[in-house]
Amino acid sequence: DDRLRGSGGSLALLPPTHSSGTDPNTRSAMADSQLQMATGLKGKLASLEDFISMQNEELAAQRQEIESLRGDKSNIEQHYQGQLQELKKTMVSDVQRMQEEVKKHFQQQKAENSRLQQQITTLKGEKTSLQQQILGLQRRIQEIEEHIGVD
Repeated sequence: DDRLRGSGGSLALLPPTHSSGTDPNTRSAMADSQLQMATGLKGKLASLEDFISMQNEELAAQRQEIESLRGDKSNIEQHYQGQLQELKKTMVSDVQRMQEEVKKHFQQQKAENSRLQQQITTLKGEKTSLQQQILGLQRRIQEIEEHIGVD
């Protein structure tokens, strides 16, 4: 075979030097190889397309799940916002009611303090009057004793 040529003691397989005389077995092997390569590439391509399709379906399902979860989150937020608003209204009314009660009790206590202060003032006046009467009576007793002792 003239495709085998030696150089430096080793053999090398070289392409044929003439264009029209390829071996029929070689042509058949090359066609089979190209067919297997095409089938292999087509198979790999089909497999990749199937994989991409499955990934797209999974992605779509995940997106639907995300949207569903967002809807659930929104509903939960609205529910708790409503509860929060109701709680705020209740608390505001309770605080206002308590403020009114405190104001009422404060006014009652102020009136009671004023009444007690008035009683204290009255009692102080009565005490002063009684002390003066006692002093007057003591002087009178002393005068009477002096008068009795003189007789």
